[in-house]
Amino acid sequence: MSQTVITTAFEQWKARQAESGEPVLLDEFIFASVPGLDPNAPIDRSEGIPPAVQIVHRQPVNRKGVVNDNAVVHSAVLGADVGDFTFNWIGLVNKASGTLAMIVHAPEQQKLKTKDGQQGNVLTRSFLMEYSGAQQETGISTPAETWQIDFTARMAGMDERQRLENTDIYGPGAFFGDGWLVGKSGSQYYVTRGAGYVGGLRAQLDANQNITVGVKPVKVWLDVCWSGALTSVWGVQSVVTIADDLTGYEQNGVKHYVFPLASIDSAGVITDLRPKGSLSDQQANSDFVRKDKNLADLNDKAKSRESLSVYSKQEADAADKKSLDAAQQANENASNRVAKNGDTMTGPLTSTYVDALRLRQTKRSFIFRFDGSNFYLLKTKENDPDGSWDDARPITVNANSGEVSLGPTRVNGDLRVGDKGAWMASDGNIWGTRWNANGQWLWDAISQNVQSVLSRANDAWNKANDAQVNRVTAGWVDGNYLPRGQNENTIGTFVMAWSNTGNVDFNNVVSGGNLFPSTADGSHVGWSLPGSWRCCGAMRTTNDAHRVSLWQRVA
Repeated sequence: MSQTVITTAFEQWKARQAESGEPVLLDEFIFASVPGLDPNAPIDRSEGIPPAVQIVHRQPVNRKGVVNDNAVVHSAVLGADVGDFTFNWIGLVNKASGTLAMIVHAPEQQKLKTKDGQQGNVLTRSFLMEYSGAQQETGISTPAETWQIDFTARMAGMDERQRLENTDIYGPGAFFGDGWLVGKSGSQYYVTRGAGYVGGLRAQLDANQNITVGVKPVKVWLDVCWSGALTSVWGVQSVVTIADDLTGYEQNGVKHYVFPLASIDSAGVITDLRPKGSLSDQQANSDFVRKDKNLADLNDKAKSRESLSVYSKQEADAADKKSLDAAQQANENASNRVAKNGDTMTGPLTSTYVDALRLRQTKRSFIFRFDGSNFYLLKTKENDPDGSWDDARPITVNANSGEVSLGPTRVNGDLRVGDKGAWMASDGNIWGTRWNANGQWLWDAISQNVQSVLSRANDAWNKANDAQVNRVTAGWVDGNYLPRGQNENTIGTFVMAWSNTGNVDFNNVVSGGNLFPSTADGSHVGWSLPGSWRCCGAMRTTNDAHRVSLWQRVA
């Protein structure tokens, strides 16, 4: 895609020409081959003429013409006697001042010269300049000829505008009568002749068309595009496609628009998916009864009769009964209402509002509130009976556990607790059965227990005093129970040792020659013990640590 721009240098030069009263004369085309030029990128309006080494041809303006007061066209014809060269940059300049007025960045194009019997090509390049007062400032008075103007972009824009306008009317898909209706005769599926719109393009099928449906379930799609050659009449090309799914696409620069005509289930049953008529018709079909249809043709006959106030006798009788029932219910409701100024209710009152009940007085209100987790008795601030509650929480009940939390509480008289006969007296004493099965005041029970503890403490003191006289001393234990010489040669000595025998059980006696003093993990000395030793634990041959036990010399 080519890019075109009018330069800022031209605007400045044109202003100077206007000040001096001189015409705006653009009289030369420059063709250049600029390496790395991107024809899709926007052009910088401050861009200048390429270096001389990149310029491949200069050509005088061959033809000028007026399109309207604000648009003029300059053209150059490169005959078959010009070439050979490749170009991707074109500029229109004022040759005398070297002012670059317009620039085109285009894909690379070849200009070939006729030579050696090979026919060259003829190229026409035109610049259409549009700005206020263009005809007056350039002094061009000759009308532009049709060959000077490329109408391709404008015609494409007109086609696209028409397509979008059709889409506004018909939406992504719209069909008329049985046009493009998918049907079946025996085992043969076909599409019915007629017209419809897809993506704003009108598709006409002049005769019924058989289609081949293979694997099911599947959908039948209408695929349309707008195509034609440069000089031919353009038209809509339509193709019926069988596919599970299909979306719009572009192929070889041509956009295709698709819409499902029908779906076919695994049993071969066809479901028509075509919207009927324009968007307004489609809406009206859902809102109104068509003149060419009967009530029997409608999907919801009862709803249609109701909309028209047309009822069968059965429906009329049912409506009358419904009205009588409603009136009777209204009377019953009126007689069962609770009066605002006071009344008596014989049934329960249920409220789903969180703050279900407000007891209001002049200065303050109390509120019963249940938020689903806790029940609260709350109060408002003083002199704000219609406001929210304050920070106090006189009573809170946990809805799950039933636990009751009280704010600051005062009890006038005795406080009874539970069904065991326990209570708290106003002087702070507590009566209960926890300390006496028959019931007793807590103060009396404590006094009795204190006396008992003091009595037992007295007895303990006396016994301790007796024990002081007859106590066993550490010296007596040492002299009577502990061996004197604490070494391997003393009977009664205890040693931790490692054994090289088989398994040894508790109280077994082993020769000292098989025992070696050791640590608990089996690390032992290289010399053995004398005499005989009794095992004070047990020894196993599993590993070195298990071969260690405590031994006492017995002989």
